[in-house]
Amino acid sequence: RSGKACAGLAPGRRGAVMSGELQVIGRHDTPVTSPTFGPTGDLFAISASGDIYIYSAVEGYDNEFATDSWGQSQGQPLGLDFDNQGVAFVCDAAHQAIFRINRVEQDGNVVHQIEPYVKEYEQSQFLGPNSLCLSRQTGMLYFTDSGPFGETSLQNPRGSVFAISPATQLLIPLCLNTLAHPCGLALSPDEKNIYVAETAMNRILRFTQSPPSVFHCSVFYQLSGRFGPTAMAVSALGDLFVAHFDFAENTDNGVVVVINPEGQITNYISVPGPEITGLAITPDQRYLIITERSTTSLYRTPLP
Repeated sequence: RSGKACAGLAPGRRGAVMSGELQVIGRHDTPVTSPTFGPTGDLFAISASGDIYIYSAVEGYDNEFATDSWGQSQGQPLGLDFDNQGVAFVCDAAHQAIFRINRVEQDGNVVHQIEPYVKEYEQSQFLGPNSLCLSRQTGMLYFTDSGPFGETSLQNPRGSVFAISPATQLLIPLCLNTLAHPCGLALSPDEKNIYVAETAMNRILRFTQSPPSVFHCSVFYQLSGRFGPTAMAVSALGDLFVAHFDFAENTDNGVVVVINPEGQITNYISVPGPEITGLAITPDQRYLIITERSTTSLYRTPLP
Protein backbone atom coordinates (compact mmCIF):
# COMPACT_ATOMS: atom_id res chain seq x y z
CA ARG A 1 0.00 0.00 0.00
CA SER A 2 1.24 3.47 -0.78
CA GLY A 3 -0.07 7.00 -1.04
CA LYS A 4 0.87 10.26 -2.70
CA ALA A 5 0.39 13.90 -1.86
CA CYS A 6 -2.56 16.08 -2.67
CA ALA A 7 -3.01 19.82 -2.46
CA GLY A 8 -3.55 21.42 0.94
CA LEU A 9 -7.14 21.36 2.18
CA ALA A 10 -8.50 24.46 3.84
CA PRO A 11 -11.59 24.26 6.06
CA GLY A 12 -14.70 24.07 3.93
CA ARG A 13 -12.86 22.41 1.03
CA ARG A 14 -13.20 18.81 -0.03
CA GLY A 15 -10.79 16.36 -1.52
CA ALA A 16 -9.42 12.87 -1.56
CA VAL A 17 -6.53 11.10 -3.21
CA MET A 18 -6.51 7.34 -3.66
CA SER A 19 -3.37 5.31 -4.23
CA GLY A 20 -3.88 1.58 -3.96
CA GLU A 21 -6.05 1.05 -0.90
CA LEU A 22 -4.78 4.00 1.12
CA GLN A 23 -6.60 7.33 0.84
CA VAL A 24 -5.68 10.86 1.84
CA ILE A 25 -8.67 12.33 3.71
CA GLY A 26 -7.00 15.67 4.39
CA ARG A 27 -3.72 17.53 4.35
CA HIS A 28 -3.08 20.63 6.41
CA ASP A 29 -0.44 23.34 6.73
CA THR A 30 0.18 22.21 10.31
CA PRO A 31 0.33 18.52 11.29
CA VAL A 32 -2.83 17.06 12.84
CA THR A 33 -2.94 14.32 15.43
CA SER A 34 -5.23 12.31 17.70
CA PRO A 35 -7.98 11.27 15.26
CA THR A 36 -11.13 10.33 17.14
CA PHE A 37 -14.85 9.88 16.61
CA GLY A 38 -17.52 11.89 18.38
CA PRO A 39 -20.71 10.33 19.79
CA THR A 40 -22.58 10.81 16.50
CA GLY A 41 -19.83 9.16 14.43
CA ASP A 42 -18.12 12.31 13.12
CA LEU A 43 -14.35 12.19 12.63
CA PHE A 44 -12.22 14.81 14.40
CA ALA A 45 -8.50 15.61 14.59
CA ILE A 46 -6.55 18.38 16.30
CA SER A 47 -3.60 20.40 14.99
CA ALA A 48 -0.50 21.62 16.79
CA SER A 49 -1.83 25.16 16.34
CA GLY A 50 -4.91 24.31 18.43
CA ASP A 51 -7.46 24.00 15.62
CA ILE A 52 -9.96 21.16 15.97
CA TYR A 53 -11.15 19.89 12.59
CA ILE A 54 -14.22 17.86 11.71
CA TYR A 55 -14.28 15.69 8.59
CA SER A 56 -17.52 14.62 6.95
CA ALA A 57 -18.33 12.58 3.88
CA VAL A 58 -19.59 14.61 0.92
CA GLU A 59 -23.06 13.44 -0.13
CA GLY A 60 -23.09 12.15 -3.67
CA TYR A 61 -19.30 11.85 -3.87
CA ASP A 62 -17.65 8.54 -3.10
CA ASN A 63 -14.46 8.75 -1.03
CA GLU A 64 -14.56 12.56 -0.70
CA PHE A 65 -14.53 14.48 2.55
CA ALA A 66 -15.23 18.05 3.59
CA THR A 67 -12.95 19.58 6.21
CA ASP A 68 -14.37 22.22 8.55
CA SER A 69 -13.25 23.94 11.73
CA TRP A 70 -15.03 22.74 14.88
CA GLY A 71 -13.22 25.02 17.33
CA GLN A 72 -9.95 26.20 18.84
CA SER A 73 -8.35 24.79 21.98
CA GLN A 74 -6.22 27.93 22.55
CA GLY A 75 -3.07 26.04 23.50
CA GLN A 76 -0.59 23.41 22.33
CA PRO A 77 -2.74 20.28 22.12
CA LEU A 78 -1.48 16.71 21.85
CA GLY A 79 -4.56 14.55 22.53
CA LEU A 80 -8.31 14.78 21.87
CA ASP A 81 -11.37 12.71 22.77
CA PHE A 82 -15.11 13.23 23.24
CA ASP A 83 -17.51 11.97 25.89
CA ASN A 84 -20.97 10.59 25.13
CA GLN A 85 -22.47 14.10 25.36
CA GLY A 86 -20.10 15.53 22.72
CA VAL A 87 -17.90 17.43 25.19
CA ALA A 88 -14.26 17.56 24.05
CA PHE A 89 -11.31 16.80 26.34
CA VAL A 90 -7.89 18.05 25.21
CA CYS A 91 -4.39 17.27 26.51
CA ASP A 92 -2.49 20.54 26.40
CA ALA A 93 1.32 20.62 26.66
CA ALA A 94 1.63 24.40 26.94
CA HIS A 95 -0.68 24.63 29.97
CA GLN A 96 0.34 21.20 31.37
CA ALA A 97 -3.32 20.36 31.86
CA ILE A 98 -6.39 18.67 30.41
CA PHE A 99 -9.06 21.08 29.22
CA ARG A 100 -12.78 20.49 28.80
CA ILE A 101 -14.44 22.19 25.80
CA ASN A 102 -18.22 22.44 25.62
CA ARG A 103 -19.75 23.77 22.39
CA VAL A 104 -23.01 25.59 23.11
CA GLU A 105 -25.31 27.95 21.25
CA GLN A 106 -25.92 31.41 22.71
CA ASP A 107 -28.08 34.03 20.97
CA GLY A 108 -27.78 32.18 17.69
CA ASN A 109 -23.97 31.96 17.89
CA VAL A 110 -21.81 28.94 18.66
CA VAL A 111 -19.68 29.53 21.75
CA HIS A 112 -16.90 27.31 23.07
CA GLN A 113 -16.69 27.13 26.84
CA ILE A 114 -13.11 26.13 27.71
CA GLU A 115 -12.19 25.25 31.28
CA PRO A 116 -9.37 23.33 33.00
CA TYR A 117 -10.45 19.80 33.91
CA VAL A 118 -7.34 18.60 35.76
CA LYS A 119 -3.84 20.11 36.04
CA GLU A 120 -2.06 18.61 39.07
CA TYR A 121 -1.71 15.56 41.28
CA GLU A 122 -1.18 16.09 45.02
CA GLN A 123 -0.18 19.74 44.47
CA SER A 124 2.38 18.76 41.82
CA GLN A 125 1.95 20.17 38.31
CA PHE A 126 1.77 17.64 35.49
CA LEU A 127 4.75 17.35 33.15
CA GLY A 128 2.32 17.75 30.24
CA PRO A 129 -0.55 15.35 29.45
CA ASN A 130 0.04 13.57 26.15
CA SER A 131 -2.85 11.28 25.18
CA LEU A 132 -6.22 10.34 26.61
CA CYS A 133 -9.14 7.99 26.10
CA LEU A 134 -12.60 7.78 27.63
CA SER A 135 -14.52 4.72 28.73
CA ARG A 136 -17.86 4.52 26.90
CA GLN A 137 -19.24 2.31 29.68
CA THR A 138 -18.21 4.21 32.82
CA GLY A 139 -17.02 7.64 31.65
CA MET A 140 -13.63 7.00 33.27
CA LEU A 141 -10.92 9.14 31.65
CA TYR A 142 -7.44 7.63 31.25
CA PHE A 143 -4.42 9.71 30.23
CA THR A 144 -0.64 9.65 29.98
CA ASP A 145 1.57 12.40 31.40
CA SER A 146 4.91 12.55 29.58
CA GLY A 147 5.78 16.21 29.05
CA PRO A 148 7.24 17.44 25.74
CA PHE A 149 9.09 14.93 23.58
CA GLY A 150 12.38 14.07 25.28
CA GLU A 151 11.47 15.30 28.76
CA THR A 152 10.76 11.78 30.04
CA SER A 153 13.25 9.38 28.48
CA LEU A 154 15.42 6.33 29.19
CA GLN A 155 17.71 8.62 31.19
CA ASN A 156 14.81 10.30 32.97
CA PRO A 157 11.79 7.94 33.21
CA ARG A 158 9.32 10.12 35.10
CA GLY A 159 6.18 9.64 33.00
CA SER A 160 2.86 8.53 34.50
CA VAL A 161 -0.53 7.05 33.68
CA PHE A 162 -3.64 8.37 35.47
CA ALA A 163 -7.37 7.71 35.58
CA ILE A 164 -10.12 10.12 36.63
CA SER A 165 -13.41 8.84 37.99
CA PRO A 166 -16.37 10.87 36.67
CA ALA A 167 -18.36 10.16 39.83
CA THR A 168 -15.80 11.31 42.41
CA GLN A 169 -13.44 13.41 40.22
CA LEU A 170 -10.62 11.64 42.07
CA LEU A 171 -7.30 11.30 40.23
CA ILE A 172 -6.00 7.73 40.42
CA PRO A 173 -2.33 7.03 39.50
CA LEU A 174 -2.01 3.74 37.62
CA CYS A 175 1.75 4.16 37.26
CA LEU A 176 3.48 7.16 38.86
CA ASN A 177 6.74 8.84 37.74
CA THR A 178 8.35 5.67 36.34
CA LEU A 179 7.79 5.56 32.54
CA ALA A 180 9.97 6.65 29.60
CA HIS A 181 7.66 8.85 27.53
CA PRO A 182 4.26 7.15 27.90
CA CYS A 183 2.24 8.18 24.87
CA GLY A 184 -0.87 6.68 23.22
CA LEU A 185 -3.32 4.49 25.08
CA ALA A 186 -6.41 2.44 24.24
CA LEU A 187 -9.00 0.28 25.98
CA SER A 188 -9.79 -3.35 25.17
CA PRO A 189 -13.35 -3.95 23.87
CA ASP A 190 -14.56 -5.13 27.31
CA GLU A 191 -12.66 -2.20 28.91
CA LYS A 192 -11.05 -4.52 31.45
CA ASN A 193 -7.57 -3.81 30.06
CA ILE A 194 -5.87 -0.59 29.06
CA TYR A 195 -2.88 -0.61 26.71
CA VAL A 196 -0.20 2.10 26.98
CA ALA A 197 2.59 2.84 24.49
CA GLU A 198 5.85 3.50 26.33
CA THR A 199 7.64 5.10 23.41
CA ALA A 200 11.24 5.36 24.62
CA MET A 201 11.23 1.73 25.83
CA ASN A 202 9.80 0.59 22.46
CA ARG A 203 7.10 -1.48 24.17
CA ILE A 204 3.39 -1.84 24.91
CA LEU A 205 2.25 -2.07 28.52
CA ARG A 206 -1.03 -3.62 29.64
CA PHE A 207 -2.86 -2.56 32.77
CA THR A 208 -5.41 -5.18 33.79
CA GLN A 209 -8.04 -4.89 36.51
CA SER A 210 -8.39 -7.62 39.14
CA PRO A 211 -10.59 -6.97 41.05
CA PRO A 212 -12.27 -4.03 39.25
CA SER A 213 -10.46 -0.68 39.78
CA VAL A 214 -7.30 -2.44 41.05
CA PHE A 215 -4.73 -2.23 38.23
CA HIS A 216 -1.77 -4.53 37.58
CA CYS A 217 0.83 -3.63 34.94
CA SER A 218 3.00 -5.87 32.77
CA VAL A 219 4.75 -5.75 29.39
CA PHE A 220 2.26 -6.88 26.74
CA TYR A 221 4.60 -6.65 23.75
CA GLN A 222 8.25 -5.68 23.29
CA LEU A 223 8.85 -4.14 19.88
CA SER A 224 12.22 -3.82 18.15
CA GLY A 225 13.55 -1.50 15.49
CA ARG A 226 12.32 2.03 14.76
CA PHE A 227 12.02 4.51 17.63
CA GLY A 228 8.94 3.31 19.46
CA PRO A 229 5.14 3.09 19.59
CA THR A 230 3.26 6.39 19.77
CA ALA A 231 -0.44 5.64 19.20
CA MET A 232 -2.85 2.73 19.37
CA ALA A 233 -6.37 1.69 18.44
CA VAL A 234 -8.26 -1.49 19.33
CA SER A 235 -10.76 -3.21 17.03
CA ALA A 236 -14.04 -4.73 18.18
CA LEU A 237 -12.33 -8.14 17.94
CA GLY A 238 -9.61 -7.01 20.33
CA ASP A 239 -6.80 -6.65 17.79
CA LEU A 240 -4.34 -3.91 18.72
CA PHE A 241 -3.16 -1.51 15.99
CA VAL A 242 0.16 0.09 16.99
CA ALA A 243 1.81 3.11 15.31
CA HIS A 244 5.52 2.20 15.23
CA PHE A 245 6.99 5.70 14.98
CA ASP A 246 10.36 6.62 13.56
CA PHE A 247 11.91 9.87 12.39
CA ALA A 248 11.71 10.93 8.75
CA GLU A 249 15.51 11.22 8.70
CA ASN A 250 15.77 7.45 9.24
CA THR A 251 13.23 5.98 6.83
CA ASP A 252 10.63 6.92 4.23
CA ASN A 253 7.71 4.67 5.09
CA GLY A 254 5.71 4.20 8.25
CA VAL A 255 4.44 0.98 9.81
CA VAL A 256 1.34 0.11 11.80
CA VAL A 257 1.78 -3.22 13.58
CA VAL A 258 -1.29 -5.39 14.18
CA ILE A 259 -1.12 -7.52 17.36
CA ASN A 260 -3.83 -9.97 18.43
CA PRO A 261 -5.11 -10.25 22.04
CA GLU A 262 -2.59 -13.05 22.70
CA GLY A 263 0.32 -10.74 21.89
CA GLN A 264 1.16 -12.14 18.45
CA ILE A 265 1.84 -9.97 15.39
CA THR A 266 -0.68 -10.84 12.67
CA ASN A 267 -0.15 -8.08 10.10
CA TYR A 268 1.67 -4.91 9.09
CA ILE A 269 0.17 -1.83 7.41
CA SER A 270 2.47 0.43 5.38
CA VAL A 271 2.01 4.22 5.55
CA PRO A 272 3.69 6.92 3.40
CA GLY A 273 5.65 8.69 6.13
CA PRO A 274 7.14 7.20 9.33
CA GLU A 275 6.12 9.84 11.90
CA ILE A 276 2.72 8.35 12.77
CA THR A 277 1.14 10.23 15.68
CA GLY A 278 -2.45 9.01 15.86
CA LEU A 279 -4.75 6.07 15.04
CA ALA A 280 -8.50 5.48 15.19
CA ILE A 281 -10.84 2.81 13.87
CA THR A 282 -14.08 3.86 12.20
CA PRO A 283 -17.28 2.97 14.11
CA ASP A 284 -18.26 0.49 11.37
CA GLN A 285 -14.90 -1.31 11.86
CA ARG A 286 -14.05 -0.99 8.15
CA TYR A 287 -11.18 1.51 8.15
CA LEU A 288 -8.14 2.61 10.12
CA ILE A 289 -7.59 6.39 10.36
CA ILE A 290 -3.94 7.51 10.55
CA THR A 291 -2.30 10.88 11.22
CA GLU A 292 1.28 11.34 9.99
CA ARG A 293 3.43 14.32 10.95
CA SER A 294 6.07 14.54 8.19
CA THR A 295 3.42 14.65 5.43
CA THR A 296 0.94 16.67 7.60
CA SER A 297 -1.71 14.22 6.41
CA LEU A 298 -4.75 12.31 7.59
CA TYR A 299 -5.07 8.90 5.90
CA ARG A 300 -7.66 6.15 5.71
CA THR A 301 -6.95 2.51 4.87
CA PRO A 302 -9.17 -0.61 4.99
CA LEU A 303 -8.67 -2.85 7.99
CA PRO A 304 -6.76 -6.01 7.03
